[in-house]
Amino acid sequence: MKEWALYYAAQGFAVIPLKPPRLPGQKKPGKEPMTAHGVLDATTNAEMINQWWDSCPDANIGIATGSRSGGLVVVDLDIDEDRGINGYEMLKDWQREHGNLPDTLQSITGRGGYHIFFRDSEKHSNRAGLYDGVDIRGENGYIVAPPSLHESGKRYEWEQGPDEYQIAQADDKVKEFLSGPPSESKAVGFQMPEAIPEGQRTDTLVRLVCSQQAKGLSDEAIRAAVQAENNTRCVPPLTDEEMEKTVFPALKRYQKGTAPYKAVLDKGEFRVAKQPMKFSLEKASSVIIKNPEWLIPGYIPRYGITTIAGEGGVGKTSIWCSIVANITSGRNSFLLSEQIPFTSPPEDVLVLSAEDSWSYVLRARLEANGADLDKISFLSPEDERFVDLNFNGDLLKGIIEENRPSVIVFDPLQAFIPANLKMGDRNAMRKCFSPLIGYGGQYKVTSIIIAHANKQSGVWGRKRIADSSDIWDASRSVLMVGTTPDEGIRYISQEKSNYGKLSDTVLFSLDECVPTFKCYSTKRDREFIQAEARERNIRPVIEDAKDFIIDTLRERKQIEIPELDGLAVANGISENALKNAKAVLKKDNLTHVWSVGFNPKKYFMSLKAPEKINEYVKIP
Repeated sequence: MKEWALYYAAQGFAVIPLKPPRLPGQKKPGKEPMTAHGVLDATTNAEMINQWWDSCPDANIGIATGSRSGGLVVVDLDIDEDRGINGYEMLKDWQREHGNLPDTLQSITGRGGYHIFFRDSEKHSNRAGLYDGVDIRGENGYIVAPPSLHESGKRYEWEQGPDEYQIAQADDKVKEFLSGPPSESKAVGFQMPEAIPEGQRTDTLVRLVCSQQAKGLSDEAIRAAVQAENNTRCVPPLTDEEMEKTVFPALKRYQKGTAPYKAVLDKGEFRVAKQPMKFSLEKASSVIIKNPEWLIPGYIPRYGITTIAGEGGVGKTSIWCSIVANITSGRNSFLLSEQIPFTSPPEDVLVLSAEDSWSYVLRARLEANGADLDKISFLSPEDERFVDLNFNGDLLKGIIEENRPSVIVFDPLQAFIPANLKMGDRNAMRKCFSPLIGYGGQYKVTSIIIAHANKQSGVWGRKRIADSSDIWDASRSVLMVGTTPDEGIRYISQEKSNYGKLSDTVLFSLDECVPTFKCYSTKRDREFIQAEARERNIRPVIEDAKDFIIDTLRERKQIEIPELDGLAVANGISENALKNAKAVLKKDNLTHVWSVGFNPKKYFMSLKAPEKINEYVKIP
């Protein structure tokens, strides 16, 4: 079986191992994936395929359909005499009326049906019962491939195999078949007349364009078909110029594949008639109850967002590097007292960091924590695409679809929010996070977001990330990081958990950028913050203001001074303390102030002399 799986992979078909029929407890014997994420794990990687079939040599072979296998779409013809279903005869009847589909790869299933293979650049959904006995396997689907064993004892086999036939590209005939039978509303709503007189030509041809758009045909195919109907049915035919001005613009106005269309004339322009709104709902009784799955039990759930927040210098980067090492190598996690093994085999991680250099910081820190660098992908901030990398952007979605990571680390939160979006706008922030939440279920990906906590005194938990309050709501788990009164000891306090009670606070130290577990504590972020506040009562407020300015400039690189002043007020720093702190930092030659423009001038501030800054801010 392994040789066949490797052969298919070499042909560009992504494969997954399926449980052999002999294994008990299967609802669909011989057809259930053996991997955790099912078809999402399908691959053409020979090393992974060897591992799978070496561990289970008689595993059946699944071939993923859709984009994972280069646009593979499979017509599944079922034959079941007991139910009176015969998809093969249905296809023959269709071909007698519409013409034959092109020759291509074709296999015989274990129960005597057929799989017919095509490739298409357009995506197709999985559809059951497209015709009687005919299903379609498209995006995120899969089929059982020869020579897999059926539960009946028969094997899947090739009737027209890849050694003799080339897989055919889906032509217009195939696409017509894949569009399914016309509904009654289509047949009644739009029929081409034998002759189209003046006054009806544009209306009729636009409706024809819309009906073909609904089938998902390419623009080229639609143009050819509509032009042919114009030449043979319109009296007289529209000129090429008239076609381009009045008919073919419908190709751009209406989306493909949302049948059925009906074009109406509205104030001199053709538009799609509104479809009746659907009011059907689902029953709560149909919901399947699922237990939460965990990346790190109790602390980081799978397929959702976990936020790790803390002030600058508390070790957030070292923490996520340690977690990435756990995921990519299978090493024990310090969050679990380093005693409980990581519960899954090594997985792939995508790291998106705008904070630190890969050459100077991140590679060394990941290696120090024991990460498998071959299982880590990244996009460097130096890449020109990085500026377009937003939570709700097409670039992020495309990267996830192409690379299929199990986990993504975003550091920091602010770097992945569109530049024109105000973090205080809750509606806008909610829309920004919505796609990321959806990717968890759609792509089985877990997101870990690193956030900066504000330095406002006397607040804890949710209020510590108040300028990003919607990330709290979107997160399934929130971990706050800080320092304790004991020298060198830091804490991770879980402040939110959607899937159970809060886990114990972890006390740890950083030894050469590697977190080391010390013990558990029942104290929470609130108690540590309050203890720190009591100590700060005797600390001059100017020190807090200096720390705030330095932390802000380290994060922002440079900032307009009125914006800095506004942030200081929001963080509880008085005007006098801020003024005095600016003067001290300037005197110590730690900050640089300059102006740009005129009428009025804009004043900016940035840090300089980084070697002196370390005297003010302790860097892990």
